[in-house]
Amino acid sequence: MPEGLPRVGSALLVRDEANRILLGKRNKDPQRGSWVIPGGKIRAFESIGDAAARELREETGLEVDIIGQFRVYEIINPPDEHRIVIYSWGKVVGGTAKASDDLSELAFFSPDQLSDLQTSPLVRKVLSDAGLVADTALEMPIGGDQLNFVFLPILLHSAKKNASGKLRRPQGTRRTRRPRTPRRDNVRRLFDN
Repeated sequence: MPEGLPRVGSALLVRDEANRILLGKRNKDPQRGSWVIPGGKIRAFESIGDAAARELREETGLEVDIIGQFRVYEIINPPDEHRIVIYSWGKVVGGTAKASDDLSELAFFSPDQLSDLQTSPLVRKVLSDAGLVADTALEMPIGGDQLNFVFLPILLHSAKKNASGKLRRPQGTRRTRRPRTPRRDNVRRLFDN
């Protein structure tokens, strides 16, 4: 794996008073020309919120207050890309909107405008999860594999109830307390050296 992976980033979902979301048009590869949620790399000893506010200020010229975290997403594309991105909610409190070198345009979009924009699959997923854009079709999760769970009822045939409706033990059995012994596995524990 290349040095410095995974990269950890922080990005901000910023809404205006009309409930429109701020996006920037990416001006560099990868994803050049796609609309993205402003954000970037978290520096050493920088908090998630401070990184998001700094990146937004650098990319858009806007000052924000961090309202709270939204969700964390992971992108894994071996052998060169492994990113963890923490998305937070932000509110504009000052500054003048102006795209930086990383972005060619900035704009606030209403939810009905978002479905027609060119975005990356991750940005589309984040906007959808945030309730800002309706899914037009079911998509596989980013990263490929999906776990499917099936829950089946298990019927207990031998259990019998007494007149009060409580389960009863078969006659001749007694409840005894056995001393608990620690569990010993033949497999090393996750954090054993």
